Amino acid sequence: MDIERFFSERLSSPSAAFTSSTNQDCPSTLPEEVRQAANLGWQVFPVSPLAKLMGNPDLLIGEATAEIGRLEELAVEYPACGWRVAVGPSSLCILQIAGPDGRSSSAALNQDQEECSTLQARCGDAAAWAYFRWPQGLKLRTKRLAPGMTILADGDSCPIPPSGGCIYVNPWEEVQVVPGWLKELAFEPPDDPPGKAVPAPAPSPRSTPCRQGGRFVKPQPNARKGYPVSGQAGWRGRGGYRISRRR
Repeated sequence: MDIERFFSERLSSPSAAFTSSTNQDCPSTLPEEVRQAANLGWQVFPVSPLAKLMGNPDLLIGEATAEIGRLEELAVEYPACGWRVAVGPSSLCILQIAGPDGRSSSAALNQDQEECSTLQARCGDAAAWAYFRWPQGLKLRTKRLAPGMTILADGDSCPIPPSGGCIYVNPWEEVQVVPGWLKELAFEPPDDPPGKAVPAPAPSPRSTPCRQGGRFVKPQPNARKGYPVSGQAGWRGRGGYRISRRR
């Protein structure tokens, strides 16, 4: 953190060659766009001068917060900074369209779809972003939809105005739900949790009759002791056995 503060002080000092232009783009006070993003519940963090020099804009993603007071402190601590939103913690699903390939892919995918009216931003011709609410009950199947088209999700971040020449195309619009065509391309239902028991089949409402193993024949009253009993005539003639008895 000390080296971060050192770079902030050096780059914001009057002796710095590019101080005037940098401070004009990233004022030391909290920009109104960042304040509005925090009011929406977005987790925002600064892009410090050191992060820019290192080419790692997510260097301070651990500082992402929606608390206005903390963001004002960060704006004072890093006066020459940009701002980004942490996508996952903000419950956002952001469609990023980069360069000519992204625009061509977007036109091909959207030619038969209705126009989306969600909040959008762009940075010149380099990139554009469409902000959506994360679809509940679904998981991301793929992040790369087509050349130049990417879904930003958990672990990703996105610049927000007024950083790096990024501006809102339609600042009056609200963040909408993910459109159906995008949901079909990029999302799917979650897998069953491991160890989930398979439900037992419901018992049949009809009772199953009990089958007897053999027919019980009631002995005749005049049957003599020691002889097997049979309900059929001529049983002895078909192989029956006589049991001997004592006299």
